[in-house]
Amino acid sequence: MNSEPIMHREGGGFAKYKARVVGSDRIGALIRYELYTAFLASFPGAAGIVLRQKLYRWFLGGMGRGVAISRNVTLRCPERLTVGDHTLIDEYVCFDIKSAAASVRLGARNQIVQGARFETGYEGHVHLGDDCYVGAFAILNGFGGIEIGNNALIAGHCHIVSGDHGYGDLSRPMSEQPITGNGIVIEDDVWLGSGVKVLDGVRIGRGSIISAGAVVNRDVEPHSIVGGVPAKIIRMRTE
Repeated sequence: MNSEPIMHREGGGFAKYKARVVGSDRIGALIRYELYTAFLASFPGAAGIVLRQKLYRWFLGGMGRGVAISRNVTLRCPERLTVGDHTLIDEYVCFDIKSAAASVRLGARNQIVQGARFETGYEGHVHLGDDCYVGAFAILNGFGGIEIGNNALIAGHCHIVSGDHGYGDLSRPMSEQPITGNGIVIEDDVWLGSGVKVLDGVRIGRGSIISAGAVVNRDVEPHSIVGGVPAKIIRMRTE
């Protein structure tokens, strides 16, 4: 994956803005982005929700029926965002899609609570299944890819980060060393308690429960209850 920061790439500030925020160098896409964000993003009340419901379908990559998007939602590279039927997106949620090579896909009937943040890296993705809940101020960083199944419960202040920074070359600052990403998979019917951290390369099996504050740095078997730093098995739900 290309981990080169956008500010170090060639081109002026305007070109970088179009690539990083709009996701296209087409003038029409730029004008549409500026109009929508200027007049619709912060429009208050039920009228704002109805207007965004009607007009954002021409702005996003895909938008299902009955989607409700609250005000002050940040959308970067909006054509790379797909939202399924009857999904609710609360105020101040951020979709930080960093380029046209990245994507965020939300399934149907999801609830995304205030301040949650979806980040992709320049070529990564976050894919969320159906009937999921993402709590307040959770961060999903999909540099290496995040795949989340159906009926997942992600409590507030969780941090799911599918990337790791290089540090082996002592002659270079760590900020200049490569970022790697192996990806994270969270299967169906998983519950992450408040403040859980899930690190890169982990698969959490179906029906598992991760106790509040745990740091998950290895795979979790299906139907496990785990907790601690690092997370260890407490018992099986099948017992």
